Amino acid sequence: MNVLTEPMSGHQQTVTETFKIGGLQGGRHDKQEIETYLSQIDGVDKVIVNLQDATVTVDFDPGVIHTDYLRGTLRSLGHDILV
Repeated sequence: MNVLTEPMSGHQQTVTETFKIGGLQGGRHDKQEIETYLSQIDGVDKVIVNLQDATVTVDFDPGVIHTDYLRGTLRSLGHDILV
């Protein structure tokens, strides 16, 4: 799911993408790892991991980072993209 929001500053545009993922058996450790890795990527503004729903929601600037890179990062951390 992509949601466009108003620019936060200047001409930047933010998109919100929610990924349904597998492999969250580590609980809080997985949550912390995903939030740490994704939030360090240029263009990522916010990361929310919901362990109960097995989702990762990312606010990012599509002019800086592409969703395929975010998917690849989640896969490299050992998580399957389910949707």
